[in-house]
Amino acid sequence: MSFRDAAVLGPLLFAAAGSMTTLALCVPMSRHLSRTRLAIEMSNVERERTEALASSLHHAAHWRAIVDTATEGIVTIDERGTIETANGAAERLFGLSLQDMVGRNVRILMPQPFRDEHDSYVSRYLQTGERRIIGIGREVVGLHRDGTEFPIDLSVGEGNINGRRFFTAVIHDISDRKEMQTKLAQAERLAAVGELAAGVAHEVNNPINTIINCAQLIQDGDAPGENCTTIIEEGQRIAEIVQSLLQFARDDRDRPQPTSLDDVVQRTLRLIAENLKRHGIDLEVVVPEHLPQVHARPQQIQQVLLNLLINAKDALVHSAQDRRRVRISAAQRDRGAELVVADNGPGVPEKLGARIFEPFVTTKRARGGTGLGLSISKSIVEGYGGTITLDSVRGHGATFRVWLPEAPHE
Repeated sequence: MSFRDAAVLGPLLFAAAGSMTTLALCVPMSRHLSRTRLAIEMSNVERERTEALASSLHHAAHWRAIVDTATEGIVTIDERGTIETANGAAERLFGLSLQDMVGRNVRILMPQPFRDEHDSYVSRYLQTGERRIIGIGREVVGLHRDGTEFPIDLSVGEGNINGRRFFTAVIHDISDRKEMQTKLAQAERLAAVGELAAGVAHEVNNPINTIINCAQLIQDGDAPGENCTTIIEEGQRIAEIVQSLLQFARDDRDRPQPTSLDDVVQRTLRLIAENLKRHGIDLEVVVPEHLPQVHARPQQIQQVLLNLLINAKDALVHSAQDRRRVRISAAQRDRGAELVVADNGPGVPEKLGARIFEPFVTTKRARGGTGLGLSISKSIVEGYGGTITLDSVRGHGATFRVWLPEAPHE
């Protein structure tokens, strides 16, 4: 190699050697930095995971505290009806500890007939999607550990976690509210008795006069056989009227039972039919004898019907109709029975249509109406899982529809 070649190649070889040295130094340094960076990143991930876990635990504890301090009872169950969790309010409501409830069927919190019906409700909902309580809510009865039954407002929601269904029940004790409703209903019943007094007196007066006349005929020497039969029949008629009046006026503490709407209609008409007749109102009754029985207290359904008939009478008395008519009908519908009261009066003002079932809303304020009759009727009907609705067109009458679920088969 010549000097000239050496002079040219020397710096290049030196530069190349330097580059190789730098490269050799960089490789282990790069690996060291990667390990350090990885360690830092892993540390950050661990810190984030720890913070997320702490946040999740805090969030869960926060919600658990909310649930435990809620004034309403909260119970969750799985698809089989097994209780999974319950809060402190639920423990106090039912007199059971968490250990007493978890793992057991929710039926332990219910008296009959709700206890036997529960599993079929859940099964029907899971198979068909038909809702009786889930997503709707209703008044039912709870069972305390000591055997005491108490009214509750039950709302049930459905949840799903990773494909597993569960149901959350929110339970509110409504004993105080029901007691107040009972007192108001009793006051309304007594007010109705006062309003019906004239009609009932006339209804009783007719058979009394017949009895007196028959007795007089016997005293005058007429054949006693036929007259005595008439006296017995008219006496029984008076007894039925008085019994209907006493049954309606008394404080009803009976349990709900299978109730015949036909019987309810007949007892109610013994009290008000004469009243309607005296006001020139034609009454049409179309109620089949073999309707499904509904699960209710007969006296309370009688109160609902009587309130609707009194309202219809008041509307017709102040209407300009030449022929005043009220029609009572009933039919089987949607696993229950529907009772309908329709009149051809002036109807309900449109501005009151949506509010007619609210307390103190009335079209009879100037005539002493309290505005509680329909509100109480709504509470009674919904307390049995039923509905009450109004169809009305101003000037073309009003139609009230009361639907009640069929009584469970024993």
